[in-house]
Amino acid sequence: MQTPAIPDSEQQRLSALRDTGLLDTVPEKRFDRLTNLAQLSLGTEIVLISLVDSDRQWFKSKQGLDACETARDVSFCGHTILGEGIFEVPNALLDNRFADNPLVLGGPNIRFYAGVPLVSDGEKIGTLCFIDSKPRTFTDTERQIATEFGKSIEQEIQDRLQDHAHQQLAAREQMYRSVLEGTKIGTWQWNVKTGETVLNERWADIMGYTLAELEPISVDTWLNFLHPDDVAESDAQLEDHLNGKNSFFDIKCRMKHKDGHYVWVHDRGKVVTYTDDGKPHMMYGTHADITQQKLGQIALQQSRDQLYKLTQELPGVVYQYQSWPDGRNAFPYASSAIKDIYGVTPEEVLTDASNAFAKIYQDDLTALVDSIQHSIDTLSVWELEYRVVDDNGLPKWLSGSATPERMPDGSTLWHGYIQDITQTKEHYLKLEQLNQQLNIAQQSLDLASEQAQIGYWQASLKHGTLWWSPMIYQIFGLNEQDFSPSVSLFKSAVHPDDVVKVEQSEDQARITGIHNVIHRIIRPSGEVRWVHELGQLVSEDKKPDLIMIGSVQDITDRMKLQKIKDDFISTVSHELRTPLTSISGALNLLQSGKIVSLPEKAQKLMDIASSNCLQLSRLINDLLDIEKLAAGKMLFEMKPLVMPPLLQRALNDHQPYAAQHNITLALQHTPQINDVTIYVDEHRLLQILTNFLSNAVKFSPQNGKVTLSALVIDDHIEIAVQDQGSGIPDDFKDKIFEKFSQADASSSKAKGGTGLGLALCKELIGAMNGSIGYQSEPGSGARFYVRLPIMK
Repeated sequence: MQTPAIPDSEQQRLSALRDTGLLDTVPEKRFDRLTNLAQLSLGTEIVLISLVDSDRQWFKSKQGLDACETARDVSFCGHTILGEGIFEVPNALLDNRFADNPLVLGGPNIRFYAGVPLVSDGEKIGTLCFIDSKPRTFTDTERQIATEFGKSIEQEIQDRLQDHAHQQLAAREQMYRSVLEGTKIGTWQWNVKTGETVLNERWADIMGYTLAELEPISVDTWLNFLHPDDVAESDAQLEDHLNGKNSFFDIKCRMKHKDGHYVWVHDRGKVVTYTDDGKPHMMYGTHADITQQKLGQIALQQSRDQLYKLTQELPGVVYQYQSWPDGRNAFPYASSAIKDIYGVTPEEVLTDASNAFAKIYQDDLTALVDSIQHSIDTLSVWELEYRVVDDNGLPKWLSGSATPERMPDGSTLWHGYIQDITQTKEHYLKLEQLNQQLNIAQQSLDLASEQAQIGYWQASLKHGTLWWSPMIYQIFGLNEQDFSPSVSLFKSAVHPDDVVKVEQSEDQARITGIHNVIHRIIRPSGEVRWVHELGQLVSEDKKPDLIMIGSVQDITDRMKLQKIKDDFISTVSHELRTPLTSISGALNLLQSGKIVSLPEKAQKLMDIASSNCLQLSRLINDLLDIEKLAAGKMLFEMKPLVMPPLLQRALNDHQPYAAQHNITLALQHTPQINDVTIYVDEHRLLQILTNFLSNAVKFSPQNGKVTLSALVIDDHIEIAVQDQGSGIPDDFKDKIFEKFSQADASSSKAKGGTGLGLALCKELIGAMNGSIGYQSEPGSGARFYVRLPIMK
């Protein structure tokens, strides 16, 4: 087993992981929805969001697995974060890095693994991984889908960070509002031209006076209370504002209290009207006691610095947007990320937002303006997804949300957040497209199911529950609205003569995991139909409820044709067998020379006739065996069996035949073979191996080698025969298990054969709940194998 290496940037990676705040948190729907959708889209047994910690991998979201974490040194994800892009292992059992990994040899019995690195703050913090207990390879489309899901999860991680940051920001904002609401503010008005000044009662109260005590009031009233050291700064600030250098007059200064001490005040004002010649006319402002705030200024500044840093580091823009009744609009505050969002700086939209509006995608401008107006009219939260045009002329999707507030001057001020959702939007658009394709595929599957008369079912052998697809109701002649699927409903439809056969197959399925039976059903109308049931038991460690899934196909028409064919073969075979036996006996007597001595030429003709008679006899025997299998009349003596003695016997039986053709026979099997048991008919399995070995010897070159091997693959045993012949031609591969199929007529005549051997092998292994297959490349020999389930 290969332990994953530690990345060079491990400390930075772990820091980025911890910054996400995901480790050891409760499950969240935002992630579970994506892993569930990924599992449905790609059909893998297990989908995980795995976060690779210092000595473990912890699962933030999991589908198909109960464990919450595993050790990092045995993890597949530890390898994924070392590279770029998707990391895929088609068959872990055949991969030297993972073959002896405890996650491969034991639960969850990983065979297939595919991991997509998850990146946060530039570091690979974990993976989105897909796991199956069977070997598999993703297609290019599946890899693309997996990668897109990874990007979506990365976006969800960022969204989660943004949500938390926004909550913190909202909390701080609320605190700041509470401070403002709890502070009484003085106000003032000043006619710049005449010097006339109007103060409110709170203005005087800050200095310990009543407003009446300050009469007569003028601009000198303010100047008389001002600390001498702050006069110059006050004059400079006022001059800069009146000259248009500053938008506001803004100063924090000291004012003399009635008791003789100084209080700190914050004065802020603005010229709101101008004379006809453009001179400042009326100026309005506020006068706030900030003495207590001044004492806590350092702490407040630190808090503001933290808030500023937080808003600057967010991927979106935190902002305030203000709209006045006269049509003016601006961003009084915007974090620097507005440059990424709108392509403008905070300074460029501080007093005029037209630069930002110029970036709006033309088709979305009307909807944006209408949404803002609706928020003004109703003071409802503004939310919208819209597009802007970037510097390259390409559209970019944004998502904005803001809470409105009516200001004293009649304007509306929003506090909100805008983020770039282009990737997420494209992802969801892609998902929508994939969902449409999935719907089309489902419709195609339903159509194919209807045309092929195949229905699908799922049953719990533990609880006795049953589910049917709509096609099964049609096959059984039932109305889906009137019946609910159940074991009793199914058994009531089985033909009485086939009940035992079905029950035996169900019992055998508990041992082998395979349910394979052809039987009759009786519809409510009295019509008898033939069906083929095929099911497989899901592993108990994955489905503790003993779930079996399978299909039902209406094969009535096929069975009718098969009966006509079998009747014909049976008739021909039996009619030929009796005269053929007599002919064979007569030929053997003539060949023996006991009756008459034949000339040499006649003897050769007699040998040819005898050989052809023997070949015809083998053909008839194979035909009769196939007929018995098709009719269900062939008896199988099924019993538990260990493999090594049977393999050696098959090899010993063929040594004389192999020696006759100068072929070497060899036996190979793994030590695991000694510890497993299969449930088969020993004689029929030998019959299959005899066919494989005789074919391999027949088609091997002189002094060639034929190897009989066995190995354990998952919960099956595979027995194979490999030769060194010329291989199977490409144009024959799809017909190799058909009856009377031979690759080359001239070759078959030279080698001998009926063309029924492999077809018979296929029927025999199928009757024993196994499967058959081959591997061959022209010029590199052929490898024929059978796979049988291991007894549990």
